[in-house]
Amino acid sequence: MANVEVAVAVKASGFDLDARLRRYPWVSRALNAEAVYGTVLTAGLISAFSLYNPGLPALIARTVGTVLVFWGAHVYAEIVGNREMSWREAVREALQRSGGLLWALIVPVACLIVAAFLGWSMNAAVDLSLWAAVVTLAVLGWWAARQRQAGVLAKLATAAGTAGMGLALIALKTLVH
Repeated sequence: MANVEVAVAVKASGFDLDARLRRYPWVSRALNAEAVYGTVLTAGLISAFSLYNPGLPALIARTVGTVLVFWGAHVYAEIVGNREMSWREAVREALQRSGGLLWALIVPVACLIVAAFLGWSMNAAVDLSLWAAVVTLAVLGWWAARQRQAGVLAKLATAAGTAGMGLALIALKTLVH
């Protein structure tokens, strides 16, 4: 009942998230399983590549390049594996579904870029990027539960579960360093 009252109050105030997302359906399509996978992949690559201390520009280039290869492989596998659609439909479907892998690059890599411009050390930049990935994963988990119209506890549990993957990467980085 409280959720309905909040939704009515929010809509009465003029801010209706669902209506805004209907105008930009690509946002909702990008917040998918591939976005979770892409965020974990990006954070894992940043953590692993940073062990070699290549410098921030090289770390950014290696991370983006590797994720692009994974994205290409994912798109290709989706197209080849989808035998029920025409080639054109399979390509369109694969590109839409795999878009989350590319969107997942934005937050962690943007953190590295900002840290590079600010002159931060490699370790500080990587830590910022990994913690940003944890927050991104929490938001993706919350969003997934929200799309299923779950209650607050389920949203918190889902957000904690997805954020836990990022925390596991931070723990592994700490153990290796």
